[in-house]
Amino acid sequence: MTVSIIVIISLVYLCLLFGIAYIVELKSKQGKNYINNPWIYALSLAVYCTAWTFYGSVGLASQSGLYFLTIYLGPTIGAALFGSLLIKVMRISKTQGLTTLADFISTRYGKYMPLAVLVSILCVIAIIPYISLQIKAISSSFTVLVSHMAPKSVLSTSNFTISCIVTVILASFIMLFGTRSVDVSEKHEGLVVAIAFESIVKLLALSLVGGFVVYYLFDGFGDIFQKLEQRTDLINVFSFHGQHDYLNWFCMILMSTFAIFLLPRQFQISVVENLKEEHINKAMWLFPLYLLLINVFVLPIAMAGRIIFANQPGISSDLYVLTIPLESHANWLGLLTFIGGLSAASGMIIVETIALSTMISNNIVTPLFISKKKDLKDFNKNLQFNILKIRRYSIILILLMALFHELWVAEYFNLVSIGLVSFAGVSQLAPALFGGIFWKEATRQGAVASLIAGFSVWLYTSILPSLVHSGLMQQSIVSNGPWSIALLKPEALMGLTGLDPIAHSFFWSMLINCIVYFGVSLVTERSPQETYQAELFVDIFKHSGRIEKVSPWRGEAQQEDLSRLLRNFIGEVRTDKLLKSYAQRNRIILQPGKADPRMVSYVERILSSVIGAASARL
Repeated sequence: MTVSIIVIISLVYLCLLFGIAYIVELKSKQGKNYINNPWIYALSLAVYCTAWTFYGSVGLASQSGLYFLTIYLGPTIGAALFGSLLIKVMRISKTQGLTTLADFISTRYGKYMPLAVLVSILCVIAIIPYISLQIKAISSSFTVLVSHMAPKSVLSTSNFTISCIVTVILASFIMLFGTRSVDVSEKHEGLVVAIAFESIVKLLALSLVGGFVVYYLFDGFGDIFQKLEQRTDLINVFSFHGQHDYLNWFCMILMSTFAIFLLPRQFQISVVENLKEEHINKAMWLFPLYLLLINVFVLPIAMAGRIIFANQPGISSDLYVLTIPLESHANWLGLLTFIGGLSAASGMIIVETIALSTMISNNIVTPLFISKKKDLKDFNKNLQFNILKIRRYSIILILLMALFHELWVAEYFNLVSIGLVSFAGVSQLAPALFGGIFWKEATRQGAVASLIAGFSVWLYTSILPSLVHSGLMQQSIVSNGPWSIALLKPEALMGLTGLDPIAHSFFWSMLINCIVYFGVSLVTERSPQETYQAELFVDIFKHSGRIEKVSPWRGEAQQEDLSRLLRNFIGEVRTDKLLKSYAQRNRIILQPGKADPRMVSYVERILSSVIGAASARL
């Protein structure tokens, strides 16, 4: 098989994704709704399983045994909380028109613009390494595939060139199906169905590899473990070594539990793209079942890799899933495995980039654009196009940053370590978000201070060591601590040793984050807007049915101005349809004159779904 054939098959698969998304979008315009299906919703949640799951879990299992399960036990626990926690987040988001984590958190704390900007920036910093992980996985697996299936061919392109090509293709997909409308609350039906399809592909591919390893290369699970008993060097892989192991497991399980709610792509799929709350009922058991099925063969593949490649230490354990069938001359399975890995990586890149680009657009760029307009009546008629253009530029910026990270930093680390660093980063949102929906006394000062404190510790204990290990900073910072102060060692802060580096970072950052959040909130006061939002968030099930009947608005506005404002963002047809529907529900007459305060709040909620809550407030 030549390189050309491999490339063509890969492109055909990506074109298939385009085709699925296009057909679904076309059918949706004809009234056919494909995402109004709990199976599609539950399968789309499996975007959680990225190239890290497909390749990295095997790599982690080969070094740490059952430790890889922590990354999936957390989401399984999280799924059990869907009926109480996720549905609350979903209800709040839908009633207030919230479409990103930054919107959600800033709205809870009085629609505070600086908080929305802070969350957006921190999410981008935390997730860029994770996106670069997916790009690295695609380029590395492609190189391995070509070297085995077309050894006589000369691969004239570097890994980075391959990464660029794949990124351009995915960027095109994202801009075509993820930025068709300024209203982010409109469902991306084609994209969601494509993600659900990818979930099936990656599960099928990994299962086939597992079956091949267990029942073709070996004589079942028992045979693999029997052979392992003869390897004394692998006995420790299956055992705990003391109290630090239990603390490692606790930290990793808690971190991955947070991740299923706080990763921007999970918020996008589970909350923004959700059509009916009832779909959660099926997702509560189907999503954990999916996690179980996709991990059934992880440990056997990892152990088989350690046995097969015992005398070949140069083989990366991250790519055992691909190299085992290729070394066994099962090229067809190797190609299918590559497609499965491509599915796992591309799905994550697509959804994560859409979520981050919306944050950048709604909370950083668009507010600057709006604030320069002295009179909203004179807004540019091409405003909708300009907002879409901002989001598309944001997509390009995000992918460029991920490419540069893949070039300069990612090559020094395995897939799991890169992914876990991002998990620890997004976990810093946990106190502000979960505290905000259960504790009314939380203040925006507490949220801002805790985010800054938590992310600072995360940067110090996770990102700083990665820069040192990549050669960009002096090694003495990690080995001796800054200014030779041992208590400040980034990977042994305050003398705490024995923990996994990621668990160590998570432990300290979350501890300081929570202390600052509750401490500052207790000594500061809430503004009237924060008090109002706290009541809505904490007691959402009591207020969601009558949210249109009350309004905190105390100013004056003209109906004609509100209508003109909406038209600038969502167009005349949709504006007229929404306002007429609202007027009928609330028995309001649409005519020139002073607007009802409830109507002002309604328009603000509509704008929140387009440009973010903080921008809408502005």
